[in-house]
Amino acid sequence: MLWQLDALHFLVVLVRLRFRALWLSRENFRRAVQNEAVGLAKRYKLEIYVHGEPRPGFLAANHTSYTDAVVIEALKGAGSVSKMEVKNYFLIGPIVEKVGTLWVRRDDRDSRVEAMQKLNAWNPVRDPIWIFPEGTTTPFGEIGEFKMGVFKAAEHSGHPIQPVVICYNNPMIDWGRDNKKIFISIVHFFSEKVRTSVRCFWLEPVVVGPGEAYSAAEKLRRKMRVYIRRFERDEHGT
Repeated sequence: MLWQLDALHFLVVLVRLRFRALWLSRENFRRAVQNEAVGLAKRYKLEIYVHGEPRPGFLAANHTSYTDAVVIEALKGAGSVSKMEVKNYFLIGPIVEKVGTLWVRRDDRDSRVEAMQKLNAWNPVRDPIWIFPEGTTTPFGEIGEFKMGVFKAAEHSGHPIQPVVICYNNPMIDWGRDNKKIFISIVHFFSEKVRTSVRCFWLEPVVVGPGEAYSAAEKLRRKMRVYIRRFERDEHGT
């Protein structure tokens, strides 16, 4: 029964944020989301160890789990680039919308082009935004190929990319395993009492010069892969 109480607490947090989204400014709402994310991490024994500090720029992270959303918002409250399907998620969609989201339909070329145009014009210093360059979750201990969106935007705008590497110590945190859907994964997270620590490494900002988007992407991917291979280990024997 205890895991149902934990799941209920998560639902209460979502409801609370949903109502606060109605009257808080975007900036204040982002702070509220960050505070709630820190609280959720503590409650569910998601121990976060942070190395380094972020600097202004497009915020970029590797993507292993939907739990990443709690981790990155605990690190820095910001908007995100997200697939359009999330907009329809119960409670979660309106919260993600309010925090400042650039929506994209992955299977729609016009939508991808429009999102890219908006990202090119984005000012991440004034309006911080999180991006997962892999575009989707990648299995525990791995890192996928990078999409060029944030690198092209950095090249076009002159704003740097501020990367962070997220490394878990429990493969059960990989919500994509066994092809589980998001809400089934949430129930699994609570019912199995998944516990993990996560080490987050802020890397040096990446400045992308003219014509350097592809080389910058591959260089950053290789660098992040070194951290993942070294620090994303199974310390639970699962």
